[in-house]
Amino acid sequence: MDCLYHYGSNNRCLGIIKDHAIRMSDIMKSNDYDELQILFPDVLSEILKQYKEDPFPLQYDGQQNIDALYSLLNSTDDMITSALDEGRLSNLVICFSEEADLLSQWRGYAHDGKGLCLGFSYALMRKKCEESKGVLSLEKVIYISEEERQKIIRENASDILKTLKGLRAWIVENMTMDDADPDTDGLLGFNFHGMIESLMIESLKYKHEGFKEEREWRLFFSSRIEKDPDWVVGHPKDYFGPPKHAEIISRMRNNIEFNITDDNISPYLKLPFSELESEDSSERVVKELWLGPKSRISNADIELFLAQNGYSGVKILRSETSYR
Repeated sequence: MDCLYHYGSNNRCLGIIKDHAIRMSDIMKSNDYDELQILFPDVLSEILKQYKEDPFPLQYDGQQNIDALYSLLNSTDDMITSALDEGRLSNLVICFSEEADLLSQWRGYAHDGKGLCLGFSYALMRKKCEESKGVLSLEKVIYISEEERQKIIRENASDILKTLKGLRAWIVENMTMDDADPDTDGLLGFNFHGMIESLMIESLKYKHEGFKEEREWRLFFSSRIEKDPDWVVGHPKDYFGPPKHAEIISRMRNNIEFNITDDNISPYLKLPFSELESEDSSERVVKELWLGPKSRISNADIELFLAQNGYSGVKILRSETSYR
């Protein structure tokens, strides 16, 4: 596969060209925001169901066994639902299709066919993700039926319960040294919450089978983004959380920009082409530019725009889709 294709309005795609940077945008402000919740909160119900079928000793918040699990599930549900409602739990994503000149993409993402489609080098993006040591993920979307979704939920609930079974003992042995220490409960809740949150980020690779025509890929961070200004604006601070999240915070710090519309703002982060391209290779990130089926942009104008912004060798194509 040579290219992955990103469809967008003229403003968005030409902004990418001018910036010489991929724009990773807030998934919760996109058409695909529901994908972050494709397994949540159903996975919490499945965890409770499986625990009832095969219980084990559990202590949390001064309660035991099933009552402890109820407390853990309810607090996690409340925290994540609140974070979603407030826009604090999200990821920065850019979506692609394997197909250029796809009518559904023109209609849905490129200003009803008036916009553009950029062909990005698959090889360079894959290489960047490999070099990021797991911070960035480039995933082919897996289209699933409801039956498959339920199977994924069951498997993940089982894995989470296996971890939870020995989690408190591990925390006491390696961190608090005292089961009665209040931090033991806090760390148990923190780690359980993190497991659910990680599953939600991982679920960005899933989508309902009704969208399979899109043949979508997604580039996103492997951990949630941080929107707290104390962490991503101003001078760096010591961070003692997971290394991947620390790297995401470092990338975001003082680098967030916003798309502004009449009724909303949407944060995005630039991934500079210079981080993907190398001086010893002629391979470039942008390889193709498609003009939409309703585009009024002339070939002469787009050639001039590309040249003025330092591009050469980009293949310019016009949609052959019959859509007016």
